[in-house]
Amino acid sequence: MMNLQTGNAYGGSFGKGRQFVVFSLLAAGSLLSGAVPPARQDLDRNYTLTAGELVGAVVVNELTDREQLRKWICTIERRAGKQTFTELQVETKDGPLFRLLAIDGVELSSEQRNQDDARIARLIKDPRPLQKLQQAQEEDEIKLQRLMTLMPQAFVYDYDGVEANLVRIKFRPNPVYVPPTYEARVIHSLAGTILIDSQHKRLARVVGQLTNRVDFGFGLLGRIDSGTVEIARMEVGPQLWKTAFISIHFSGWLALFKTINKDQYERRSGFHTVSAGLSLPDANALLISRVLRPQLTLSSNQ
Repeated sequence: MMNLQTGNAYGGSFGKGRQFVVFSLLAAGSLLSGAVPPARQDLDRNYTLTAGELVGAVVVNELTDREQLRKWICTIERRAGKQTFTELQVETKDGPLFRLLAIDGVELSSEQRNQDDARIARLIKDPRPLQKLQQAQEEDEIKLQRLMTLMPQAFVYDYDGVEANLVRIKFRPNPVYVPPTYEARVIHSLAGTILIDSQHKRLARVVGQLTNRVDFGFGLLGRIDSGTVEIARMEVGPQLWKTAFISIHFSGWLALFKTINKDQYERRSGFHTVSAGLSLPDANALLISRVLRPQLTLSSNQ
């Protein structure tokens, strides 16, 4: 039987000439086909922006959004080894607190629920593990923000058409860019595609693959042999976007982040804002009310 008596932490520009050709082809296609998709209209409207400039505008908006210190509750489906865990998580002033809902799609047994209740009770009594996790997340967030500011310089970008209502951009390492940190070296070795909501200038999806092995200290301090990254974002409110999907797979050894694993898979949904000063007892009560609500609705319909 699965032992649930664990802590709360878990694994938690190219020039305008070439782009003008792209836009001309898109415009010609729209004349032949009749209706013009919104993303294609946005391309035509913003054709004076290079792909790199559009990415730069997206980065500014993403960083501005991160400065808005909101707290959220959401459902998380994550994989750990061969198992899939479904959790309801709420952010508090002491760190993220979650209740386990299911394992591999099966609701918890009475014994497993008691174990999870005991875990939460210990965290409410002694929140230091949560506070340590929150500090680690904040440190990783600072690293991620620094890496995001490097994106316009670290890669070469090319328009690559449209996908649904999104603008697709290809990226590859900028050969003249010199990464300043180990983390930046790994990111700089990625190549792939970015999907952008050009109307709001927000990142919708990024898919990247490591183009070459990355060694640190001639391989003595660590190495990354191969890897893939896929991140999807979704609009959850006016000018509010959250990460809805994370898939990270790296082979090698080097601890770059404290709360981001080299093998991580998560889906997040049902985002709602909560009070920024939510205490752990109040957060637990909120989680219980959200868990019981579907059951009460089901009982009333029977």
